[in-house]
Amino acid sequence: MPGLFPIHVGTFLIFSAMVLLIVASISAPTVARIDFLSIPLNNGSSVNFGALGFCIRDAAGNSCTPHGVGYKIANEIAALGIDPFNNAQSTSLHGLTQGFILHPIAAGVAALAFLMAAISHRIGYIFASLVAFLAFLISLVAMIIDFIAFGSVRHHVRDNGGNASWGNAIWMVVAATIVLFFASIATCFACVTARRHHRNRKLAPTY
Repeated sequence: MPGLFPIHVGTFLIFSAMVLLIVASISAPTVARIDFLSIPLNNGSSVNFGALGFCIRDAAGNSCTPHGVGYKIANEIAALGIDPFNNAQSTSLHGLTQGFILHPIAAGVAALAFLMAAISHRIGYIFASLVAFLAFLISLVAMIIDFIAFGSVRHHVRDNGGNASWGNAIWMVVAATIVLFFASIATCFACVTARRHHRNRKLAPTY
């Protein structure tokens, strides 16, 4: 029914953002093909950095680090033969990688918002909207950390004659952040629409 359309839109947007964040969260080392930054090497292999570690991909397969909150990107850059970061930069990068844990946290909060929106009735959409907005804020912070951390690595590698390119995961986080913002608005609007629909149904003449 037309009156219920915003309700479905808000719930669907939250679900879409949740899926995007989940996929970004299972980036390398969980799934090597999903990454935030990729550095191709001269031997045909590549280093793919993810949320909880990284993988070295070559013809023989994938060699990945264990999953962990925070990892030392600077050490891997030095191991590739690229001019190393200084101590302050290395420490800063390591601290930023600990912020990557925000990706699964944002996915979890988005999942909670989706469940609330899916089972809500009228006023419940307000709470779902607030949770969706919280997921947006967490995702926004994660996105900023992504661009600062991986952007500095990308810039450093390119300045030292190497090549580094953005991976698919970082664009998933960007898309999820944008979608969550509009989802929080659509879900809030759904409360008004649901109340109006309920009122019109009560006032409708019965025969």
